[in-house]
Amino acid sequence: NENRVIWQKPDLVMNTIGNLENKVVADIGAGTGYFSFRMLPKAKKVIAIDIDKRFINFMDSIKSQLPESYRNQFESRLATVSDPKLRDEEANAVLIVNTYIYIENRVEYLKKKKKGMAPNAKLIIIDFKKKNIPVGPPQEVKIAESQVEEELTNAGFENIKKEKKTLD
Repeated sequence: NENRVIWQKPDLVMNTIGNLENKVVADIGAGTGYFSFRMLPKAKKVIAIDIDKRFINFMDSIKSQLPESYRNQFESRLATVSDPKLRDEEANAVLIVNTYIYIENRVEYLKKKKKGMAPNAKLIIIDFKKKNIPVGPPQEVKIAESQVEEELTNAGFENIKKEKKTLD
């Protein structure tokens, strides 16, 4: 979407993630690497995870054009719909943007992802809120914030904070 920078507000998202210095970041549902490549200069390592081999191939083609130092910090990883393929305590931060609604068996998936998160790691979920806006999926497939919070709690996450105003 050519207007993605307007409605997605990548600089704001990057500020929400916070300091990534010396951190391993997993981008779940990375797609074309829109956020993965933005995080790369700031992180120790970025693991761009997707279930679609075409996106993995695309990101790998971009990786091949990066300076060597960045190539060494970037890894694309093919996952499955039921497993994010994170090793135990591998990630210091996990980002899920516009992907949460497509995850099946979310509580079980979140439990697996939680195992891949280091102690004190941060999980950031950004998805379309359940309201009418001119971009995004149809209203009926969006998930209410209360349901996301319940699923996170059921998967063992604590300290859940919601941000309601900045992103739609």
